Amino acid sequence: MIVIAVIGLFAGHGLYGQCEPDPGCEDILEPGEICPRQLPDATVNLPYEEEITVIPPGEATLGDVTIVIDHIILDSLGNLPEGISYAANAEQLFADSAYCINISGTPAAAGEYPLSIYITPWIELGGEVIPYLQIVNDTSVVLTVNEPSGLDPSRTNEFHVLTNVPNPFSDVTRIGFFTPFDDRIELEVYNILGELMHSEKQGVPPGEHYFEFDGHVLQPGTYIYRVTNYQTIFTGKFIKARR
Repeated sequence: MIVIAVIGLFAGHGLYGQCEPDPGCEDILEPGEICPRQLPDATVNLPYEEEITVIPPGEATLGDVTIVIDHIILDSLGNLPEGISYAANAEQLFADSAYCINISGTPAAAGEYPLSIYITPWIELGGEVIPYLQIVNDTSVVLTVNEPSGLDPSRTNEFHVLTNVPNPFSDVTRIGFFTPFDDRIELEVYNILGELMHSEKQGVPPGEHYFEFDGHVLQPGTYIYRVTNYQTIFTGKFIKARR
């Protein structure tokens, strides 16, 4: 089960995080829930932190058999990017209760990391709670680490925009730009219907700068952003992930 596998992703090894489950996360799928269901990308040498809320399932279908899950023991996790660690607020996750996990660190190498997840579900059988077979999953969750955007030395004499990070994002994404002179830069964000959702301006000296765009009020989906100075218009796309 995907939800069971993802639960195993973020805890274990006796690590406990200081976090609180998101009260807006509800068990609307069948069974169990994770909020957000899509992890934002990380970037090499940039700090990364994401909190995830998990509601474990109360049952699972293994082959043709449906079993009742009492709780899950979190065994181990493999293939985390170097520099990234994790901590949950519990080692045992009981069905239909909400838990939270903090993922943090500074990744050292770019790539796609399919995470190998090992868990042991404890199931109800004949009036007793017993451990079932350990489950491993290495396909459900992938954490992508991107190379840093950096500056192209051949373009330091012209205005240009850097790829926003992270994308997709949960609440905040960073949109960078470089200008070789004193400049006034505007950021506009539109939904797919062309409606203006956000606008802001910065007066900046020469160099590399950033818009820290807070999109927590936006609905999940695809948005278009436009960055302009007095003579150049750049258009890009980002995705607000579901929490």
